[in-house]
Formats: sequence, structure tokens, C-alpha cells
Amino acid sequence: MINLKIFETPRAWGNMNTNSLFFNKEYANDFAKRKAIFLENRKKAGQKLGCNPKKFYMPTQQKDGSYALLTKEMVDAYEDGWDLTIKADILMIKNDLPKVVIGYPVADCPLMIAVDSKNGITATAHCSAEFIDFKLPKRTIDVLKSVYNSKESDLDIYFSACAGSNSYRYETYPKWAKDRSIWEETGSIKEDNGIYKIDLRTAILRQLSPQAFHTFYMNPTDTITNDNYFSNYAFKHGIKEKGGRNFVGAFYIKK
Repeated sequence: MINLKIFETPRAWGNMNTNSLFFNKEYANDFAKRKAIFLENRKKAGQKLGCNPKKFYMPTQQKDGSYALLTKEMVDAYEDGWDLTIKADILMIKNDLPKVVIGYPVADCPLMIAVDSKNGITATAHCSAEFIDFKLPKRTIDVLKSVYNSKESDLDIYFSACAGSNSYRYETYPKWAKDRSIWEETGSIKEDNGIYKIDLRTAILRQLSPQAFHTFYMNPTDTITNDNYFSNYAFKHGIKEKGGRNFVGAFYIKK
């Protein structure tokens, strides 16, 4: 992956969103203060990574397979990129926008990053369980192939850390698991004494064949049990210090 940096921010760098749920009472009702803290946390990331902390972008997922290419005009529209609304499931960037980050604030669900170094294009997609069921991993590859004539053999694929199959559990069969070929036929959902264990990675592999790509990597870290990551699941199960979001993203280092 020439000239591209992929990163996952650790919990030590702070919460990477503005959700009032993860702030104390002093800030819960003050969006401006929460936004200022979020920017300070991005500045920490920017200093360590070498990217522009005011130029972080994410899509507002539509669940329609839509995609958007981040352009210079979009980047110049606001001083703080977080103020830009991008209605799409898949966000892409070309290598002519150095130090500009695309990605997503995550906690337990992986971000997919697909890199076509030959065409100088990178795509990101937030693959929550619901969007895995929607086949967003496959849709992301299909967009690159149809729009940029990308070849799978030229693509480098990265999936960030996510909830592990031994710790991600539901007490009822999840409503988002609509395509049983993805979940049950692959063993991505297993019932054990009334508890349903969820395996996001295996569900993704139902859609993508690692051997088809130039490189294919899944971060094996379990966000629920690893102290370096925020985890929505752990937070909802009483571990308050795990409340927050990690930011997973990618940016081109230079033109």
C-alpha cells in the first residue's frame, strides 16, 4: 500500500465522537464543548500520525449501497470536516488529497479499507453486523470494480479490530441477521444453551475470498476484552471505562 497510512486510534487517545452518552454531566448538554474535546483528541491523533486533525471524514450510512468520492471542493467547504454530511455507505478518496482522513468511529464493528494502489483510490465501509448482513463488504469491492475498473488481485484489504466470537453474545436471535446463508450456514451465529455467539469475521469471509486479493488482513484483536479499545458491548454490560469510540481510518501521506 504505497503512500497510504491505515490506523486505529487506541482508547488512550480519547473518545473519537461527540455522543453525549460518553461524557460527564458537565458536557452532556453542551454539544460545543463535546465537539471541542473531540477535536482535541483528533489533534493528538494528528500529531502522532501526521494527518490533518480538522480533515476527518465519515459517511452517514444510508443502507442503499451508495458511494461517494471525497473531493477537494468537499474538503474546502468547511474548516472542520466533521461538519460535512456525506450521505453514502461507502466513502472513497484519491491519492491527490494528502493528509485527509476517511474512516469511521467504531466500537466492536470493523471498518473495511480497500486499497487500489494502481489506480490511487481507497474505499472505506463501516461493517456493522447489520451492514454485513446487507453484504456491504462485497458491495464495496463491486463499486471499485465497476467505477474504477479495479481488479481484485490488485486490491489490498484491511479489516480493523472488532468484537470476538467468544465474547460477542446475544440472549435472543439478533433481528439484523436476516440472511441465514451468511450467519447460520457459516456458523457465524451459534446457539449455546440459549445464548447466541456472533462471529463477524466468519460472516465477512462468506462474502470475500482472501486468496482473490493482493493482500487480505483482519486485525484479530477482540475489542470487547482488549483494554486498548473502546467497546459498546462492554460498556452496555457495565464496564463504563469502555464507553466511547475508536477512530479507524486511512489517509495518503503525500501526493
